[in-house]
Amino acid sequence: MTGKHFIEDSEMVVTQFHRPDFRQKQRITNSLDRPDVPSILEFELDDGMTLSAGTDREILIGRRARPEDPEVSLDLEHVNGRDHGVSRCHAMVAVISDKITIQDLNSLNHTLLNGQRLIPMKRYTLRDGDILTVGKLNMCIHYVL
Repeated sequence: MTGKHFIEDSEMVVTQFHRPDFRQKQRITNSLDRPDVPSILEFELDDGMTLSAGTDREILIGRRARPEDPEVSLDLEHVNGRDHGVSRCHAMVAVISDKITIQDLNSLNHTLLNGQRLIPMKRYTLRDGDILTVGKLNMCIHYVL
């Protein structure tokens, strides 16, 4: 074919299922290294239900609707996550430099921190008592030391 050039590099194609790795090249520590960082985070939903996750590793917030979906640390599928607009890989909580951070993973229905929309892929400090909204699902964050 004359006059046309084709790129055969599969890395040029990005779909929602073939996104680049969302883990940034930062030193992610765990709470066991830092005694002043809470070892557990509790996520209290509006109905009073509390979900918890340890901070010894990254906390991937989302929903695992199918067996082939990525493992999530905080699975919101069983609390009608899909109906609330929660993406399968919605947000990530990690301990970085002695702080608990939250990062929206370019979710379709966004993440809010205390009513403010997060810029995708940017890290924000997550504090005790903050209100985190993933899609339309509100959760109050509680540190457990």
